Amino acid sequence: MFLILKQLIVGPSLAHTVAMRTLGLFVTLLAVVAPASPAQRSTVPEGTVIASVEVSGFDAGRLSPGLREEISRLVGTPLNHERLNELAARIEAERPEYVAAARPIPDDTGQLRVVFVVGRPRERDQDENVNTRYVVQHARIRGVPESELTQAMRDDLQALVDKRLDSDEAQQIEQRIREALPRFDVNRRIVRGSEPGRIRLIYEARLNERFRWLRFEPLRANIIYHSEQGWGSYLELGMGGRDLRFTPIVAIANGDDLIEEYSGFGLRFETRKLGTERLGASLEWSSFDPTWRGATLDALAVDPGIARAYDERSTITPLLKFAVTPEVTLTAGVSVTELDARSPETGSEMANAAVASIAYGGRWADTSRARHDVHASFGVRAGRRALESDLVYTRYLGRGWYRYGWGKHRVLLTAMAGGITGDAPLFERFALGDSTTLRGWDKYDIAPSGGDRMFHASIEYAYRGLAVFLDVGSVWDEDRTRDLRVSTGLGFHAGPAFLTVGFPLNTDNLGAIVTMGLQGGSVGVKR
Repeated sequence: MFLILKQLIVGPSLAHTVAMRTLGLFVTLLAVVAPASPAQRSTVPEGTVIASVEVSGFDAGRLSPGLREEISRLVGTPLNHERLNELAARIEAERPEYVAAARPIPDDTGQLRVVFVVGRPRERDQDENVNTRYVVQHARIRGVPESELTQAMRDDLQALVDKRLDSDEAQQIEQRIREALPRFDVNRRIVRGSEPGRIRLIYEARLNERFRWLRFEPLRANIIYHSEQGWGSYLELGMGGRDLRFTPIVAIANGDDLIEEYSGFGLRFETRKLGTERLGASLEWSSFDPTWRGATLDALAVDPGIARAYDERSTITPLLKFAVTPEVTLTAGVSVTELDARSPETGSEMANAAVASIAYGGRWADTSRARHDVHASFGVRAGRRALESDLVYTRYLGRGWYRYGWGKHRVLLTAMAGGITGDAPLFERFALGDSTTLRGWDKYDIAPSGGDRMFHASIEYAYRGLAVFLDVGSVWDEDRTRDLRVSTGLGFHAGPAFLTVGFPLNTDNLGAIVTMGLQGGSVGVKR
């Protein structure tokens, strides 16, 4: 009804502009102007002499002197709807936070009064209404190599230039750009042009994370309760931009990944663009204070061949990363670790190691719309005298996972295996029996001081948030008997929140172990 009223009063040439005005403007118009009689609602003919002009709903003194003069000169001139529309547009150009409309109103004596009604649009419609009043100075796509722009895309952009912005058309072009550039995330941005009343329309395209040459380290974040091991947490908070990230690290009684239960903090700086997007680097520093379980200390006392426990672990790890392809990444660097001995007489030890790894990550969907995710890696850490390490050892670890999803169904397969030769520190030794491996077992019952050999595999099926799983694995020392352990159970996942009830199978003790909390980071990944 308001649109019809406005069109009858202002004239047919404003039909499209009227459609973009907001309800707030009409409320303002009706509030500041007395209702017109039926005779007054008829279209005022061109050529009727204007007797007076006023600006309503806005302080006319805030307009430029030139525009105020143009408006005052309307008095005594014949009515020209096009001229009124131009002046309303100039008011909007000078005060873009407002919308304006010109209303010719004949009074009972036959004289014509022109009122420029000015009001603020509703907040949620303001940006849209303001932008559609401007002429597109130029339109372009940023962030995409010229070779990936088709001629049809260039023609679509050029068709917008020198016309008032049509939001529907701009949205349609944005959708066509997304379809033409499936590897990119596309967003539309509007900025002021070089002249009043003109804007620049920019479509910003950024390569989707899946197609970046390098990826940041997956953030580890968990707050976990284990019915045999208690509470613990490890939190990483990534901050930064698209190519740089700064990550504070905080650990509080975290015992989910190592034999030691540790608390402390650290910092990691990462860049994934050193001259080229194929080359990146990271630097991590951490300082942790471990707490040792009685079972671990007892096992170390019985076997003096295992490295000593320590009171503090401080590490600096600089790494370089190179992307062979977007799916295959090579990493190399060093890890410099100082271990403060528990006894002042023995002093500290250095565990300095060369670090190298290769990783693969891929994701795709097939014709049945099923989703596939595959990740695999193999890494080596070698402590050497050449690096001034007191502990000489070599540690190998291979791991991978495959996830198959269709609809609300998901199947997850994980596997890993590792070995250590030489005299490795305790934080390098393998452990199983926590929130992601051998669920239903307690790692301090399996191998309280860890082991230098390990393998683990798991299969899990989930529908919506409900899951069932089967875990199998073993951790042992090279010269000891290897015991295969199996567990099964049920789980519930809701985003990062989880609850798991696991049962050991090949044991006389069939008691359940419950783990729950919040867990982020990569699926099934252990150090």
